[in-house]
Amino acid sequence: MLTLLLATALGLSSLGATLEDPPKAGKPEAAHAVKAEPAKTAQAEPEKAAKEPAKPTKKRTSIAIPEKEETPKVEAPHPAPTPRPRPATRSVADPKLANAEARAAKLAAENAKLQEALARKELPSSGEIRTPGEALVELKAGNARFAEGRRVRTLLSSQDPELRQALSKGQAPFAVIVTCSDSRLMDNFIFDQELGRLFTIREAGNCPDIQGVASVEYAVEHLGSKLVVVLGHTACGAVKAVSEAGGKPLPGNLWSLQAAMAGLLETTPEDPNESTAEHLRHLETNNAIRQAQAVLDRSELVRHLVSSGKLQVLPAVYDLASGKVRFLELLVASKSGEKAHH
Repeated sequence: MLTLLLATALGLSSLGATLEDPPKAGKPEAAHAVKAEPAKTAQAEPEKAAKEPAKPTKKRTSIAIPEKEETPKVEAPHPAPTPRPRPATRSVADPKLANAEARAAKLAAENAKLQEALARKELPSSGEIRTPGEALVELKAGNARFAEGRRVRTLLSSQDPELRQALSKGQAPFAVIVTCSDSRLMDNFIFDQELGRLFTIREAGNCPDIQGVASVEYAVEHLGSKLVVVLGHTACGAVKAVSEAGGKPLPGNLWSLQAAMAGLLETTPEDPNESTAEHLRHLETNNAIRQAQAVLDRSELVRHLVSSGKLQVLPAVYDLASGKVRFLELLVASKSGEKAHH
């Protein structure tokens, strides 16, 4: 029995020894241990891989940002279409242009001097206009130059500074022009007269009101004007408006045109054989005559100067297309108080 127990104890101890000995024998166990470690790293790496997918996306976004910054750089060469040899040709032509401009400026200066000489030659020797007849001759000559496209006085820009200085000390216009407010009626151009030679009163329909008549009196009495021209024109909008209204009041303050032209339609009946345009021409002519007569009728001062031969009042009509002014006759008050053609 004792022997059996000892044998059993020895067997267990040898079995324990065999169980504890494998580390010494080492190779098979080490191989086994090596195989176990890779399994752990393999398990750890997938975990890292599972945790690290965000890193690539961060790298991708950081890579995408420079790409967006680079796109404007790629577009930079785009703005200039390189075919720009044109400035070169222009710079080559610049000397020729400069020479041409210099020659043109020289010719313009010479032309201005010639025009000044011509203007002085056409003026009366004294340079002054003393009578209504001389004033009328000057207006007709100036209008002829304008209509023929050879203005002289209104092109003398070289004498403008000297002229302004002289006029700042006073004025002595030889004629008064009562005309329409129409933008196409620049009387200085129409009669080819420079600053200071025409005293202009402009009212729609060339119908001077009380202030207009007062302005005429000021020019003829204090400035010494020798001629008053009441200048109507073709295609007058004011006359047309009064004609088309047919007696019905015009809107706003336009009724004043009808008041100023009172009696015009009645004294200019329409001929059944004439066109509407022809009838309008007759109305424009008759209106110029009636407004010139109104200046005389409303101003005792003007009548006195006319009767004494110091002043003349004339109606006229300007043709927009031809540029010509047609002077008309007028019935004026004579010294005896009777009406006579003038």
